[in-house]
Amino acid sequence: MPLISRWVPVLLASLIGAALVAAPARADSPMRLDGQVTDEVGALDGREPEVTAALDRLRDANGLQLFVVYVRSFDGTPAQEWADETATRSDLGQRDAVLAVATRDRSYAYAFDAGYPLTDAQLDSVAAVAIEPALRENDWAGAAIGAADGYRAVLAGQPVRAPAITPGDPDPNGGGSGSFALGAVICLVIPAVLIGLVVWLVIRARRRRPQATPTGPPPVSTAELTTRANALLVELDNDLRASEQELSLATGRYGAEATASFTAALESARQDVAEAFRLRLTLDETPEPDEPARRAALEEIIRRCEAADQRLDAESEAFDELRGLESRIEPERLELSERCAAAEAKLPTTGTTIEALRGRYTGPVVAGVLGNADQARERLEFAETTLAGVQLADPPRAALALRAAEEAVAQAETLIDTVSRTQSDLDSARAGIDALIAEVESELAAVPPDAGAAVAAAQQALASTRAALAQPTMDPLSAVQALEQADAALDRALAEQRDAAERAARARGMLDHALPAARAEVSAAGSFIATRRGAVASQARASLGEAQRLLARAEALATTDPVAAVADAQRAQQLAAEAGRSAQSDVHSWSSGSTSDLLTGILLGGIMSGGGHRSGGGFRGGGFGGSGSRARRTGGGRF
Repeated sequence: MPLISRWVPVLLASLIGAALVAAPARADSPMRLDGQVTDEVGALDGREPEVTAALDRLRDANGLQLFVVYVRSFDGTPAQEWADETATRSDLGQRDAVLAVATRDRSYAYAFDAGYPLTDAQLDSVAAVAIEPALRENDWAGAAIGAADGYRAVLAGQPVRAPAITPGDPDPNGGGSGSFALGAVICLVIPAVLIGLVVWLVIRARRRRPQATPTGPPPVSTAELTTRANALLVELDNDLRASEQELSLATGRYGAEATASFTAALESARQDVAEAFRLRLTLDETPEPDEPARRAALEEIIRRCEAADQRLDAESEAFDELRGLESRIEPERLELSERCAAAEAKLPTTGTTIEALRGRYTGPVVAGVLGNADQARERLEFAETTLAGVQLADPPRAALALRAAEEAVAQAETLIDTVSRTQSDLDSARAGIDALIAEVESELAAVPPDAGAAVAAAQQALASTRAALAQPTMDPLSAVQALEQADAALDRALAEQRDAAERAARARGMLDHALPAARAEVSAAGSFIATRRGAVASQARASLGEAQRLLARAEALATTDPVAAVADAQRAQQLAAEAGRSAQSDVHSWSSGSTSDLLTGILLGGIMSGGGHRSGGGFRGGGFGGSGSRARRTGGGRF
């Protein structure tokens, strides 16, 4: 028996290793892609630099990142579903696409974001001319190069050219008949060895208790949970914004009673997402939370986002029936054309207002609206082009075009309205600074001598505000915030000398400045994110979501608990300012100088996208609903 215990494991390991070499290759499940080129089978055979160069040309010219993946088999999953799931697992964005090839299955698929501005005809053309001919000749690298150059051509308005084809191995790294024969022999030997193994295990079990082995799938890592949570937050925030826009239009047309169930679903989903954003912000603000606490928070974020997603989807079909765009294509087109014209008529005044703001004020809020006139013009151009192409004979596609144009016009209107609202908010903030200075000075005179830090902070705030007022331009919102913080510190120093009634009275006076400043900051950040949501990540959205929650609570507490209301309003202003800065940074990082202005405007606004990668065929932009109501465009087939 010692001989068996010594040699059976060794022999078994050797035979299993040989069997694995000889056995047919395993199939590949959808995966998370780590780079733009993933070659699981050695299909490129040294030509990866050529493929990478073609992908770089496409990205540099159009901002589109094409991810190429080669596997042996799609594991029985339909090719288009496999490519779509891989895109989802890889957290691909609106300007990312996947080309997946299964060499042994001899099938392939591509997957694009639902809102990416390539028509089905253009995608079919690239597939037929530049991808499939290369695949049929086993030119695996040529197919990727043809795809990249083909997409680059159609985006530039040029014809697709067939790639130069270099025939290759029909089954890269696939093995031959000798391996099969060896596998057959091994399959006859293994049962005998297994019998010996069983005997050995029984004797071994008598000598010692067997060690328990873990079962079930490996746990999801914290990094994967974080990626999943961030992606869901962005997607659900976009879904909420699109659903809110659709609901506003439907309520205006059909009344509050007819849309009550949709309003309830939206509000419930909004509460879940707001709590998810609060949890996400808490993770950002907590210095190095322990692993179990972080995982619990991430899992709760995911749970709330998925619940909100399902709640919206449950109402999407009924909402579509209510709106019935397909039956009102021409009236809707005419109405949108009128809104386009009205918005265009406001552009000259908007430009003048922006120049006036530039001459009086500085700061992130002003910076956030300087490009609004140009952004609005780009969206209106897109809407006009889309409306001009509406075909009454194709109601489903016409309805989709109307949704896209509707979203573009709505964003243009928001961009224009934000400029005038920003001017009003900044003027109001500037007008209230003198009263705030007087408030801080009066408290400085009353503060006890031992409040050194509060006194120093107040004196610094007064000095910096007076210096800013002496300049040709200033940021009134930051000045208001600094004075409010100084006033709050002095209030805390004086708290013991004042009774509750006096503190409440002073807080009510502070609310006259704190609430308008918070509303201005929240409104500015919200408008900026809503009209550039294609580029804004989860951090800015989390800060804005919490700022909106705190502002709503401050307004609710204004009459009953003014002290708490002031604190909430000041915190809301601070978070909204952080959201605005973070969003502007995201947009700056996202922008590509090589992409056309019109295309940039479409993608930046998230028009037609719904905010994420979705499964299924066809595409739908905007609309009321969650992930099940959106779609990703896929295609492909056998070769």
